[in-house]
Amino acid sequence: MAFLGIRVHPDVGRLISNIEVPGNREYPSSYHITILCFEDNWPIHKVAKGLEAAYDVVSKFEPFLVKAKKVSHFPKQDGHPTPIIAPIDSKELKDLYKKLAKSFDAYKIEFKKTFKEYIPHITLAYSEDEHDDFKIDPQIEFVVNDIVLFGGDDGDSRVFITFPLKAPERKKRSTLMNKVDLFEKLAIG
Repeated sequence: MAFLGIRVHPDVGRLISNIEVPGNREYPSSYHITILCFEDNWPIHKVAKGLEAAYDVVSKFEPFLVKAKKVSHFPKQDGHPTPIIAPIDSKELKDLYKKLAKSFDAYKIEFKKTFKEYIPHITLAYSEDEHDDFKIDPQIEFVVNDIVLFGGDDGDSRVFITFPLKAPERKKRSTLMNKVDLFEKLAIG
């Protein structure tokens, strides 16, 4: 599957994997938050076009915090197990989704629009059994510093491209001002 998303850092994945949930668990190494989902495997020309569409947004977007406060589930669909999820709470993530969707539409890059509402989440497991929602205590939170474009699952030809979010801007100062600051620190210290 090709998608644009957020990798869950292994330290956070370890914390999430300690949450008791029913069903067949996902591997912590596969934990992610999907932002946009595409066809199964992208040809390289679509990946290149997707690079531009993603970069236009991500390069201007600052790092942000996401939180998982509970374990929930999506409705069961006929013939499929119920996805057990940790919904992600983040106004910034929903804003990023809207901006990326708009950019990909402008570049005329199709992505799946199966659901009316974007519900960011981490899939924890798939279960045949009933499941009650419960709070995660303490809640799990982490900072998102980059977005990843996963080009597909086609063995060695798959592509992973990481887009760092906007870094804080450095103030440019003259060498003379830097020397003045140094002398002040030496005189005081």
